[in-house]
Amino acid sequence: MSSTLSDRVAVITGSTGGLGEGIARRLVEEGLSVVISGRRTTEGEQVAASVREMGGRALFVKADVAIEADCVHLIQQAIDHFGRVDVLVNNAAITPNEPRRELPVEMWDQVFAVNVRGAFICSREAIRVMQRQGGGRIINIGSTVPFRGTMERLAYGCSKGALFTLTKMMARDLLQDKILVNWITVGWVATPGEVHLRNLVHGDGKAFLDSIGQKAPLGRLETVEDIAAAVAFLVSEEASHITGCDLNVSGGLWF
Repeated sequence: MSSTLSDRVAVITGSTGGLGEGIARRLVEEGLSVVISGRRTTEGEQVAASVREMGGRALFVKADVAIEADCVHLIQQAIDHFGRVDVLVNNAAITPNEPRRELPVEMWDQVFAVNVRGAFICSREAIRVMQRQGGGRIINIGSTVPFRGTMERLAYGCSKGALFTLTKMMARDLLQDKILVNWITVGWVATPGEVHLRNLVHGDGKAFLDSIGQKAPLGRLETVEDIAAAVAFLVSEEASHITGCDLNVSGGLWF
């Protein structure tokens, strides 16, 4: 645990399980207090409780980032409970099984509402706090899909592409506020959500992902721990001069 980070507070969206939970747990190991958030109350409370049992400091706030009021409430609850927000990890995202070339506009709108609009609103609210504090970190969890995808994942890929642009624009504009904004390119992680998605498409999602991992450039898919370690680095003092970065943790899947 890093004593230099023990007074810092991180809000992680979409952290009631999977990648977000892994990021939250790693940040707790680094000494940060964490705000767990997501739509699943039972799972979120369980994550927060287990963090506290480990000796960490955690709060669960139910939030659907597609709803503006929930985003505002999330950041305000972090302030009310911990008194500050130093780190925002925009991890919440949805990856529906998109009909190829017959994408309903309702699905497009929902993907953008969660993957881009939610990140924008949470960032807007966090930036106000960070400006008063004299700085902070925003980390956007990205994907290789905007750079190498097809229309099979059109809405998801375009939404992540928009998030990449948002990262670059915020990083430039927030320099004077000492708010560092970075992006992590995530390759392919076999989270429970990814397995479920591949079950829908391929029948046996785990077998499909195992086969993809064997063919991956480095012989395996990324793990939750790989991505969480990248977040921990960008939060650390060692990354105090890094902003506007594309930290590629795709295992050679894209560069």
